[in-house]
Parts: sequence; C-alpha cells; structure tokens
Amino acid sequence: MNTTQVMRLCTMAGLGEPLEEPQAASGGLLHRVWRLTTTGGTFALKQLNSALLQKPGVLQAYRLSENIAGAMAAQGIPAVAALAHSAGNVIYELDDLTLLVYKWIDGTILPVESVTHEQAAQIGALLARMHALHLQLPGVAPLEWTHFEDEDWDILTFQASDLNLPWANPVRSLLPRLLEWTRAYEEAGKVLSQRMVISHTHCDPSNVIWSSPTQPWLIDWEAAGLINPTMELVGAALTWSGLLLGQAGEARFSAVLQGYRSAGGEIEDSGQAALHAYMGSWLGWLLFNMRRSLGECVTNEEEKLIGIRETSNTVPILRTLATNAASWAALVDACQ
Repeated sequence: MNTTQVMRLCTMAGLGEPLEEPQAASGGLLHRVWRLTTTGGTFALKQLNSALLQKPGVLQAYRLSENIAGAMAAQGIPAVAALAHSAGNVIYELDDLTLLVYKWIDGTILPVESVTHEQAAQIGALLARMHALHLQLPGVAPLEWTHFEDEDWDILTFQASDLNLPWANPVRSLLPRLLEWTRAYEEAGKVLSQRMVISHTHCDPSNVIWSSPTQPWLIDWEAAGLINPTMELVGAALTWSGLLLGQAGEARFSAVLQGYRSAGGEIEDSGQAALHAYMGSWLGWLLFNMRRSLGECVTNEEEKLIGIRETSNTVPILRTLATNAASWAALVDACQ
C-alpha cells in the first residue's frame, strides 16, 4: 500500500490525515491486516485476498456480511462492523487493492489456554443473545448444505502425491473415513437445515478481541449468515475449550454450554447431528486448503505454503473430532 493509496483511502473514508505509514498487524489465514493511525483515530485495514475476489459474487457477500455485523451492533451485540462510505458501501477499491476499514479495538486476542471458565461462559451467553434476535435481513440466501464429491478426495491426493506434498499420504490414508464423515455430515444437514438463524458462524478465540477481561468484541464477520444454532454452539464450545490444541477440555466446553443456557438459549437439536455438521465445516476447510496447496485460487507461493500447512494441521483436528464426538455429543444432550 503506497502513500497515494493511503491518502485516497483517508479521503474516501473520512479518516483524517495519516500520521504514519500503515503498520502490518496480525491477520487471518486469508487476508492481510494493517493498522493505520490518523488525526481521526486508529483504524484496522483488511486487505482482501485478491485470489478470492476472482470468484463471482464475493464482493456482494462481503457487503452482506458487514450488514449483518452492523445490524447486530445496532441490537447491542458487541460486533465490530466495517465503516461505510458512499451509499452505505463498505468496500474500498484502490487500484489493485480491495479494502475494508474498521475502528481499531485496543485489546487482546486470548490464547485458548488463558481463557477462564467465566469468559467461556460469556461466549456462550453472547451466542444465545445473537440467536434470540432471530435477525431478518434481505439478501441472506437459504443455506445450501455443501456436497463433497467422493472423487475429489481421490484425485487431489493423487495430484499431491505426484508433487511430493507432505500431506499426500496422511490424507490418502484417511480416504475411507473422509467418505464416512462426509455421509454423516450430509445426513446431519437434512435435520439441522430445518432450523436456522443469522449469526456470526465462526465465533472462535481468534475472532474475539477482549478490551477488558469481561468485554469481548466480535470481529471478522465475513462468514456471517445462516447457521443452525446448535451447530454454532458446539463449534464455539470446542474451539474455546482447546480443540485446536489437540483436545478440548470438558470444563470449558461445558462452561460455554452453561453460559448459553443461563442466557436463555435453547438447545433443540441433537449433539450428534451438531458434531457431524461441525466436522463437515472442517472437511470443507481441508478440501479448500488441499486445492490451495496445489496452486488453485492462489496468487503467490506464500498462499500455497499456507495451504500445505493448514491441510496438515486439519487432519489431526478431524481425527480428534471423530474420536471424541460421542462424549461431546452427550454433554450437549445433557444440557437440553
């Protein structure tokens, strides 16, 4: 991002005069994030992944997800929504850059091991508040349950083997289980898709900034849309209790569920269906990163390397989910 682009952005968004060059900040796995300080305050600039922008409808999807964030904020949810410029448009296009602009939130993204039971319960309560809104917005399309083609897993692992990618053999050894998990996911979809709410859909620790030990702020709403509430609750309980570290702790898992129930949330679907559905979201992430590591939908070598890393990281997560699904489902069912 050059000086001219920064000046143009500040003018378009009414941010004031820049006081320094944008500073690279910690971002997600898809986009770059910059911190910009101006006479009008401090702002986060999300530079959208150019490869993803090549897909039809992506910009409209970003506009819609930020509308959801804004609507949530208007209802008292601590949601960080993008700042709009002309006619409510939140997309800023500057030459080859496509940006979203947010007010900077001073705070901390907590590592899972530092999350207290009280904070885990607070996340459950926040989900209950969002689900209770039954938010209605125009343009939110009905959720289409993803269908995975059996041959995709086969073909992609062969291609990876030809390229000597490190994940080729581990994923190929999982093929029978991948097909089994895919079937379970699709069966769960027949049940869970009957009950949907508009929500964040990805309320994990990396998407929450704590400005104090008791004040969370939800960021990164790009996946916002329709989701089954029990599926979202289970996903949050798992990530906030340590799934990505290799094993979710029962105490924090239960704390998220209890926080949800204490705030008035009702768990109306089975834990098993929710677990199978949540596994399907990881199957989708696995497939996306397999394709990314093979050079699909990427613009540089760094993105391919991220794809390779994330593919390798996702395999043990799926194994952990499969091994412990029954016990976690029982905890969910006990809260009904």
